Amino acid sequence: MLLNKKNDLTKKKIGFIGVGIMGEGMVYKLIEANHKLFVKKNKNPNPINRVKKKGAFELKTIKEIVRKCEIIILCLPNSSVAKKIILEIGQTCSKKKLVIDCTTNNYNSVLYFKKLSKIYNFNYVEAPISGGSLQAKNGNLGAFIGSNKKNFREAKQILKPCCKKILRIGKIGMGTKAKLISNFLALGTSTLVIESLKIAKKLSINWKKFYKLSSLGSGSSKSLDRIAPKALQKDYDSYLFTIENTIKDLNYMIEIFKEYKGIKKLTRTLLKFYVKDKKKYGGKAFISNRLKD
Repeated sequence: MLLNKKNDLTKKKIGFIGVGIMGEGMVYKLIEANHKLFVKKNKNPNPINRVKKKGAFELKTIKEIVRKCEIIILCLPNSSVAKKIILEIGQTCSKKKLVIDCTTNNYNSVLYFKKLSKIYNFNYVEAPISGGSLQAKNGNLGAFIGSNKKNFREAKQILKPCCKKILRIGKIGMGTKAKLISNFLALGTSTLVIESLKIAKKLSINWKKFYKLSSLGSGSSKSLDRIAPKALQKDYDSYLFTIENTIKDLNYMIEIFKEYKGIKKLTRTLLKFYVKDKKKYGGKAFISNRLKD
């Protein structure tokens, strides 16, 4: 049963699969909004144990999540993982469910998930999220929604505690396109910030003075304000986005940019850059860790 009445907007049984850097904060906000949260057991037990202390219930299998919950939120590392889980959700469904997928997927995958929703009779909403762990904990995320209007209204009510902005971009697929372009902007800007600080150091330019003056000009950005002050304190964990996630998203971008030579070439340049860095720093390193050199 989905959200048809005003009194249905609270105390929903929500299954959350993917309690990680982003998912943990989202679960906290959903619990605060009076929903009953069931979380899927993780390889990393630490975030699961923390959300359990706040009132979430841990379940071991996806089948248990599907049977207990009317709404399922996914916040997964990539489309490959999402495919396996969404297929299992579909095969387990006996009653119609609402699946809100906050994963940053590739375009072809969300079209496949749409087909699965027709085959297995569940409602699918793509809702890739913008923001980081701090925004998740504070309920200040943004959601790029791709769905029909009815499913958008239902998903919006559920995601409200987690998000400052929830906008329908269009039909399924459009949310993913918009999110990947947003990530292109974010990763491109942060990469320029990191490289600017690195070359400033090599040229013996004081970081503190460089930041104070650069932040007054057109080079000022949220990425600069996020990375530079912490780097001055020798804290290089300011940008919590891993190199392997960066490579994944850049590959997804190339798929949707394939007909546009200029931006495709620029994306490939960034990709080569991070593939090389992965060998040096490791895929789990945050991109801001590169400032340690």
